[in-house]
Amino acid sequence: MGAIKDSVVEGQGSALRKYQDALVGSRSLAFLIRYELTSLFLMGVPGALGLLLRQKLCRGLFAVCGRKPAIGSNAAFRHPKKISLGDGVVIDDGCCFDANSENELGIKVGSRSMFGRGTRLSSKLGTITIGDDCGFGAGITVHSSVEGSVAIGNKCIIAGHTYIGGGQYHTDSTDIPIVDQGHIKDQHLVIGDGCWIGAGAVVVNGVRVGHDAIIAAGAVVTKDVPPFAVVAGVPARVIKSRAEQPQEVSHASA
Repeated sequence: MGAIKDSVVEGQGSALRKYQDALVGSRSLAFLIRYELTSLFLMGVPGALGLLLRQKLCRGLFAVCGRKPAIGSNAAFRHPKKISLGDGVVIDDGCCFDANSENELGIKVGSRSMFGRGTRLSSKLGTITIGDDCGFGAGITVHSSVEGSVAIGNKCIIAGHTYIGGGQYHTDSTDIPIVDQGHIKDQHLVIGDGCWIGAGAVVVNGVRVGHDAIIAAGAVVTKDVPPFAVVAGVPARVIKSRAEQPQEVSHASA
C-alpha cells in the first residue's frame, strides 16, 4: 500500500508541476495559491465591483503593473510574472495573455493601450512588445514565434479579428510530416508607430511594417511595407502612398 500511495503522490506532483510550468509560470506554492484564489474569486466577478477588485488585488500577479489597470471579467493571464503593464491599460472580458517565454518578460504593454474582448497575446517562448496608446479590437491574435519577437509601436490601431505573427514550420522535406519538421526560429515582426490595420488582416512573421502605414481589411501581408504605404489584397501589395509628394509649380507665360 505504501508503494501505491507513493506512486499516486508522485503522479499528482508531476501533474501539478506540469500545470505550474504551463500556466502559472512559478513552482512557488505561495504564488500558486494566490494565482488560484485570484482566478477563482476575482476573475469572474462582473460589473464595476469586479473591475475595482481586480484593479486593487491583481497587481501583485504581474512583473510590473502601472496605475489604474482595468481588467474585464474572465480574463486569463498565464505566466503573469513575465507580463508588464503600463499605466491605464484596459483589458476587456475574455482576453488571454500567455507570456510563456524564455526571456525575463514575455509580454510588455505600454501605457493606455486597450484590448477588445477576446483578444489573445501569446509569446510562445518569444516576446511581444506593444507601445503606448494602442487600440486593439475584439478577437485579435498576436503570436510570436519560437525565440522570435513581435514589436508593435505607439498609437497603432488594429481592428477586430486581425492575426499578427504566428509560427511558421520548415517544409523542405516531403517524406516527413510538416508538424515534425519543427518551427522556423528567431523570426522578428515589427509594426511601426501610427499604423492602422483593418479588420481581418493577417500580418505574417518576419515582416516589417513601416510607420504610419495602412493595411486594408482582409489583406495578407507577406513582405515588408514601406512607411506611409497603403496596402491591400492577397497577398498584399502597395496601392498608394500617403507620403507627401512635392507639388509642381506651374508658371504662366506672360
